[in-house]
Amino acid sequence: MANLSNKFIVARRSIAIPGGIAVEKNDVGVIKSEAKDHASVFFIRIWKQIDLSKNDFEVIDVRKTGDGFSKKICNVCHKLKKTAEFAKNQNAKNNRSVRRPSCKDCRVEMEGVGVSRADKLKWLKKKPVNEPFECPICSKRTIAGITSKVVLEHDHRSGKVRGWVCDSCNTGIGRFKDDKELLKRAIKFIK
Repeated sequence: MANLSNKFIVARRSIAIPGGIAVEKNDVGVIKSEAKDHASVFFIRIWKQIDLSKNDFEVIDVRKTGDGFSKKICNVCHKLKKTAEFAKNQNAKNNRSVRRPSCKDCRVEMEGVGVSRADKLKWLKKKPVNEPFECPICSKRTIAGITSKVVLEHDHRSGKVRGWVCDSCNTGIGRFKDDKELLKRAIKFIK
């Protein structure tokens, strides 16, 4: 639940700030302090607090954004966008459409390079189906395709296939953006 004491805003226009960084149109932020004609706003995308004229932004109710509303905030670029700019992901109760948390533009960047057709065909011949499978990452043992989904994991920067893994590990690697440094920080955090 949103902290009701926080006033969220959306930038009405792009604004250049010192240091070569810019607040971009539709960036979402939260007001940290305000006066009659200006406010100090913390912008999530750039992770900085900026002083702005009140003419440069509009206050929004974040509880009225997301699935079921006309606008949604992307969880990657933190811009307020039309809900139609988010791909449909699944259906919820009463066949209500649920859309991805990241916008279509960010998803293109996140998904990166796909596996080449030739590599995909080569690896599909080796796909474990209806047979014992042990994930090379988590060692989860399953009957491939029956008790667990087996997924072709690949490097999203190069398109190079790394091999078959369980769907949980594939999702995990994706959540860490194929980034070894992020994984190292996660290991350090666990310790």
